[in-house]
Amino acid sequence: MSLEYQIKELSDLILKHKNSIVFTGAGISTESGIPDYRSPGSGAWEKYDSSIVSIPGFLQDPTQYYDYALEMYPIRASAKPNAAHMILAKMEKVGLIEGVITQNVDGLHLTAGNTNVHELHGSIRQASCLECGQVFTMDEIIKRVKEGENPPICKDFEGQPCNGLIKPTAVFFGEGLPTRPWTSSVDKCKETSLMIVVGSSLQVSPANSLPDVALKTGSDLAIIDLLDTPFDSRANLKIQDRAVHVAELLESFLNL
Repeated sequence: MSLEYQIKELSDLILKHKNSIVFTGAGISTESGIPDYRSPGSGAWEKYDSSIVSIPGFLQDPTQYYDYALEMYPIRASAKPNAAHMILAKMEKVGLIEGVITQNVDGLHLTAGNTNVHELHGSIRQASCLECGQVFTMDEIIKRVKEGENPPICKDFEGQPCNGLIKPTAVFFGEGLPTRPWTSSVDKCKETSLMIVVGSSLQVSPANSLPDVALKTGSDLAIIDLLDTPFDSRANLKIQDRAVHVAELLESFLNL
């Protein structure tokens, strides 16, 4: 089956259902310059030990995480939405999708213009104190780390000394997902008649259970990812290509 035929089939599904929910992973943001975690030869976990973004690892030695964050920060700060982010924003605006569920913590869907975004794994754009809950921008925290404060510590809360450890609001391994995004995502998957997975190999639990939630309520499933996923055999359509390439072709089929 040619790629053009697959894109036509995807556009037909989208136009037929008009209440699609889109589920995105790291593969949608790689062409914005943000490395993913698992791709052979380029994934972040081939360079770093993933324990630095686990709760036990962070609490044991937060300086390792902030060394990693300091290296990654210029990449994340300069990243801009790409064609795949932009087409999803257009699709939401014209009523072809109801929103985006994302595993990503980069905030690029919001920057692109999507308004109904469920960030399952939180955001790297903010940090909070593990003791008092005070919220900081990640820009402020990285500035403090650059100035030698590693790890950054909460100085006070409402005039009282705190001394709590500051952690990004992104979900680390070993943490539960934020309740509101998770609950609303499960509800969306139960309600939709078409789920479109973009740029996720569907390996991370519990987020990777969401396609099963959709399928069990009768939804169609389309998957766009370079890697194989556990749901490929159950999908109505699998497009094994880059998200940006598919988006550029899909835009013309949908006349956006």
